[in-house]
Amino acid sequence: MFLYPLLLCFVNSFAKVSIILGSRTFIGLRNYSNLIKRADFILAVKVTIKYVVMLVPALMVIALWVANTVSRMKSKAAGISTTVIFLPFMVAMISAGIIWDWVLDPNFGIVNTLLRTLGLTQPPGWLRVSETALISAVIISIWIRCPFSIMILYGGMKNVSEELYEAAELDGINSFQRFFKLTLPLINPQVVLALTLDMIFAFRAFDQIYAVINGGAPAPAVRTVMVYLISNVFTENYGMASAITVLMLLSLFVISLLQQTLLKRVVEY
Repeated sequence: MFLYPLLLCFVNSFAKVSIILGSRTFIGLRNYSNLIKRADFILAVKVTIKYVVMLVPALMVIALWVANTVSRMKSKAAGISTTVIFLPFMVAMISAGIIWDWVLDPNFGIVNTLLRTLGLTQPPGWLRVSETALISAVIISIWIRCPFSIMILYGGMKNVSEELYEAAELDGINSFQRFFKLTLPLINPQVVLALTLDMIFAFRAFDQIYAVINGGAPAPAVRTVMVYLISNVFTENYGMASAITVLMLLSLFVISLLQQTLLKRVVEY
């Protein structure tokens, strides 16, 4: 169920494949060399990198802040808060994209209606213009993904012994020092796990971005590699689509390995 399709994808990346005719012709590295020459693929790579760079750090900062806030609440309030926080993650990706496309509609959306009420005569075009389309897609992805990261980090924070916090308070540390010198080092495994999963999520983004493109977003401005793969290459050249998949897999493997090697630390007090 996993290894055979993976092996088949690797083999197809070195061939010209016709799904309709059921034929496969070996062409070596031509799929890879042709990809590098395609300006639209290079643009999709650049958009993906921008998307990842904007999304992942924002996700981690927000998730850490919310998880730390909730972990210091009383048990009943924390239980209600975690339930509310996790709700967006239960919404299907494509549905979330459609919902936010309506919310950010420049003419009738809730956000711009509120901005006009506050006196802003020319609110942003959000998903409808190239300048703000990618940022808008990042906002949507944060809303979708952040609850999952919060739950991972919150679980790690709840496992930190209260005795350590009590001892730290006796030593006179403030809340800022408590977080960066005690909480953050002790939840390092959860931070690395959340960071790795968020990175994979960002590189593989498709559903929500495809939804906003169909809703009217300028495609080149938000077309990630996965969107490019499905909408531009998959039906055109199955072998080239396999080559993109292999490149994505190798990139994610290297990035995940580097994160695990460079960031993971075992901390004990």
